[in-house]
Amino acid sequence: MEHRNPKKTHTMLRFDLMIAGALALAVGLFALLYSGGGVAILTAAATTDNGEEGDSNGSPLPEASPTPPSPTPSQAPISTEGRLIPYMENGLWGYKNTKGEVAIEPRFSAACEFDGATAFAAENGYYGLLAKNGIWIVEPIWEAVEAFSEGRAAVESGGKWGFIDENGTLVIDYKFREVGSFHCGRAIARSAASYGYIDVNGDIAVSQKWTAAGDFSEDVAFVRSESDNSYIIDKVGEKIATLSSRQYGSPFCEGFALIREEGSSYYLNSRGQTAFKEKYQEALSFHGGYAAVCQDGLWGYINTKGVLVIPNAFAAAQSFSGGLAAVKDATSDLWGYIGTDGKYIIQPAYEEAQPFSDGFAVVKQDGVYYIINRPTEKSPLSPILLYRAA
Repeated sequence: MEHRNPKKTHTMLRFDLMIAGALALAVGLFALLYSGGGVAILTAAATTDNGEEGDSNGSPLPEASPTPPSPTPSQAPISTEGRLIPYMENGLWGYKNTKGEVAIEPRFSAACEFDGATAFAAENGYYGLLAKNGIWIVEPIWEAVEAFSEGRAAVESGGKWGFIDENGTLVIDYKFREVGSFHCGRAIARSAASYGYIDVNGDIAVSQKWTAAGDFSEDVAFVRSESDNSYIIDKVGEKIATLSSRQYGSPFCEGFALIREEGSSYYLNSRGQTAFKEKYQEALSFHGGYAAVCQDGLWGYINTKGVLVIPNAFAAAQSFSGGLAAVKDATSDLWGYIGTDGKYIIQPAYEEAQPFSDGFAVVKQDGVYYIINRPTEKSPLSPILLYRAA
């Protein structure tokens, strides 16, 4: 029979008990952990229940900010600054700016160019007053219109003419059979067969007794009497010069009036005297210090001293505007533009050429209308499509 050391046996018993206790504790901890997610919590403490990353406490980490989508670029508004030029599409008229962008969609049966902030345009045969945003200031109600001058525009309604201001308000009632535009505070008007002049209030300023009348300019006007004589009158109708029945005068411009008489043209000065010795086949009024004159079928330009400074070399010519004049080349029969030295700034290439205004002109080439700029070293000639002719 084997005998054991009691002390040793006790010691081993305590050791066995310690092991058993440790095992029991381990089993309890495992059960606890298993019921709360077990080993998964220990081994994936940085992962939340839904698979998202979390911190050491299991809380979700802040989401990374997604890259914000690029904003959709908004289209810059179409500019209505400067000139708005009529153009045609599918038989209707609209307006483009000088960049060729459509400022007002085509919807008009007729369209006049804007004068400042307003323009006359027509729908269904009647004219209205239009703003640059394409909204009517006055709906189409007029049968015919004239351009604004000195803050007034002539408009026809019911076969009679009156005048509106720039807001479209009727300021002179419809009571005339025919009128002209205001110049020097006077406008041609007739109520019956003869012509006279009204002031800006619509009152008669010069009696209606003339068989023909021209616009005032530099405070004088040309009229013709029943005896067929021509006169120069002042703003109250007093005669200040008498011309023959063969003489027809155009308004004074830059100190000179153009007189036409039996196939010839010449100029009067502000005193009513012949300005230069030379007479011309045809001529135009002075603009920008120059006047176009024609001799032997060719056109050139004189200055205010009557000196021919640009030789007669062109088949046709227009007045200077903005330092340029449209001329028709005698060889190619096409229009180009010259400067005051007579040299081409824009070579002849166009079937039609309109005067420059605000740095731009409208031309026609091969049946297509273009907007052209005045070329410079920094800004070469850059035609922009306006519309194709019908």
